[in-house]
Amino acid sequence: MTTEILLTNDDGIDAVGIRALFDALSNDYEVTVVAPESNQSGVGGARSWWDTTVEYAETDLGYAVEGTPADCVAVADVALGLDPDVVVSGCNHGPNIGAHILGQSGTVGAAMEASFLGTPAIAVSLYDRGNLPVPPTLDNDDFAVAAEVVADLLDRAEIGGGDDAGGGDDGGGDEGGDPSLPFGADVLNVNVPAADDEAADDPTYRLTEPARGFDVIEFHPGEAEPEEENVPEGWEFSERRGEMGMELRDRFWREFLRGDVPDDAGSDRLAAVEGEVSISPLSSSRSIAGDRAGEVVGGPTAPSRVEQD
Repeated sequence: MTTEILLTNDDGIDAVGIRALFDALSNDYEVTVVAPESNQSGVGGARSWWDTTVEYAETDLGYAVEGTPADCVAVADVALGLDPDVVVSGCNHGPNIGAHILGQSGTVGAAMEASFLGTPAIAVSLYDRGNLPVPPTLDNDDFAVAAEVVADLLDRAEIGGGDDAGGGDDGGGDEGGDPSLPFGADVLNVNVPAADDEAADDPTYRLTEPARGFDVIEFHPGEAEPEEENVPEGWEFSERRGEMGMELRDRFWREFLRGDVPDDAGSDRLAAVEGEVSISPLSSSRSIAGDRAGEVVGGPTAPSRVEQD
């Protein structure tokens, strides 16, 4: 049985990354594209609500939605009646790394929306170590590794109901059961190197957690840069980019640009700067209650402190 993929993104239906994934994956899978009509980067998991009518139109690639990436997943489900085995979101033009980015990324937002609706999802993004933070121009060939990694992960997953499906030691479900991704994930957030990276010929796959250590710096245009920010040669951060007299800038990305990060082994950011494929298994619930879910921890029926001890 052919695996059915819903392909979406946040860079827009005309972005090179989504076309590259479609061209590569449609050779072996049944792929339907439902993507934003225009660039929706940074909208996270936002959806249109209440009095907003989400319009969509058919194009040569698929369906263009006048809405967010999460809207696209909802339109595919409700308006188009699609029932994919898996949602692939990307390939994003630039990396999506760090715990604080997960809620801001439209690429990850679409994948999370799919998971809420019961469909496993893979969010995939490109990082180009020679052209950070975002390469100005790309073509299909730059996303070759992204397509290969997605196909590899799909082969490891329990989706599509085919006889060859299998999660094996990666934590996939039992054959014939509910669709499931490797590593017991609801969503996989994947960051891959560009095809021309020296590590791309045989990249290491690293199981990672989203990096922490996020903070911001306050910057007033016209003043000297705060501290001695050792950014790569040619990068200028002193010009005013916003409408306000103050900008808050993310130190996390400054470290990433330098390629000199303080992370422990296992962070997605460290894997990225070392040219590896970063695979972060995510839970859509974000809960850590675990076995304590349902336990009374306060109020008149809560056990006393002595009883708890």
